[in-house]
Amino acid sequence: MKQRGFRYCPTCSTRLQRRGLTAAGTQRWKCIVCSKSGVRPRTDLSRALLLERFVSWLMGKQSQTELPHSITDRMWRKQINWCWDVVPKPELTGEAYPIVLLDGIGVGSLVCLIARTPQAVIAWYWAGWESSNTWEKLLEQLPAPAVVVCDGQKGILLAIARCWPRTRVQRCVFHVWQNIRVKLTLHPQTEAGRELLQLTRDLWQVKTTEQATDWQARLIAWHGRCQSFVRERTYVQDPQPRQRRWWYTHGRLRSAYYQLNKLLQDNQLFTYLDKTLTAEPIPRTTNYVEGGINSQLRTKLKLHRGMSEDHQRRLVEWYLYSRTEDPKPPRKFL
Repeated sequence: MKQRGFRYCPTCSTRLQRRGLTAAGTQRWKCIVCSKSGVRPRTDLSRALLLERFVSWLMGKQSQTELPHSITDRMWRKQINWCWDVVPKPELTGEAYPIVLLDGIGVGSLVCLIARTPQAVIAWYWAGWESSNTWEKLLEQLPAPAVVVCDGQKGILLAIARCWPRTRVQRCVFHVWQNIRVKLTLHPQTEAGRELLQLTRDLWQVKTTEQATDWQARLIAWHGRCQSFVRERTYVQDPQPRQRRWWYTHGRLRSAYYQLNKLLQDNQLFTYLDKTLTAEPIPRTTNYVEGGINSQLRTKLKLHRGMSEDHQRRLVEWYLYSRTEDPKPPRKFL
């Protein structure tokens, strides 16, 4: 059996002996049977070490000019040219996770769809845009969880309904607040708008089922008081052909209310309070993806700005792989 650290003659398979160093400082080897001498480089080790240096640089903050080595930028790019072709892929174990968070991030002309648990990234998929079909490609790789936390994008909801029909959905409360804030603004001009904005802001204080029931009762009471106001219409005098004859006077207020009411009817607003679904706490926002993954990726893409789209994809893939549950050293992909 070959021992580590030794070299063997390619002609007679005899173990070589060390015979000093070359002028470049490389170990010289000699076969005592064939009397042949020369260097025996370990290209596999050098490639593995270079790939690890490449990934370390890619995940770091240094530019090419700040790298702690003596070679030029052009020589560094030439050495790592083959490293861009090494594609890390997540290991899909088939484990059914109780909670899965879904979100995407735009990279160039593509979108990276990401699925993760509160602990680690589990899968990702590249697509041209977010749609139900592209999200299905990602969800088909994973067993159905008990709960999905998402921002409510229509493609995600359709894909969940098709692939995981029994999975409960928790809508991100922060995205709900953003949507209502856009419709009402932070300074509504009507009393009904100010009340509904405050009611939406109070979503952050709901932490028990009793508080959720009280919040729902407050929304129903608001609609009872403001129902006639929400239904007010504006009519057009002497409308032109094919012109709208009327519209809701307070259309944005009406849209904000019906969005909240739809979330309650679909049972997607307070899923995080249901203790029977899973033993671990259910997140009520997608911050694990937005803050834990997407913001970090944007920072790294900014630090390495100037990359081509293919290189940006590789940076994203290596970062996502580093955030998986049990990432292997980069040399394992050689």
